[in-house]
Amino acid sequence: MTENVKHTNDLTFDSKVLEKIAHYTVANVDGILELKGNLTSGLKTLFSSGEDETRGVSAEVGKKEVALDLEVIAEYGKNIPAAFEKATQAITENVQKMTGLTVVEVNMNVNDVLTRAEYERDQNEKNRAAQEQRRQANQNGQYTDGSRVQ
Repeated sequence: MTENVKHTNDLTFDSKVLEKIAHYTVANVDGILELKGNLTSGLKTLFSSGEDETRGVSAEVGKKEVALDLEVIAEYGKNIPAAFEKATQAITENVQKMTGLTVVEVNMNVNDVLTRAEYERDQNEKNRAAQEQRRQANQNGQYTDGSRVQ
């Protein structure tokens, strides 16, 4: 007696995949300086050796649909509603093209607004502080990933 077993194929996406797609997409939107993560992602960045590509984005993923929440720093003097519309459109298109999922909701919370000069100054200060921290760690026999082996 042979059983008629029916197998199905299934494609699913981890929320991290959709968060990265949104992160990379928003990085090119005029008027949005940075996706700003919460305390947890800030700690993750502090203890990791690279940039967190999911910082500032959270995704709720179903089998056919996805909803995204963004936390951003906007650029002073730019049209923030227009930047939101551009980000929403670009995210929707990229997610559909890359995953086949339908974006049903995009929410953006603006955490801060900075001029381009303020933002670049802050970035330079963060980079200098990170380099100093790496230099100190190397002098103490530790490396940026927390290990003592490079």
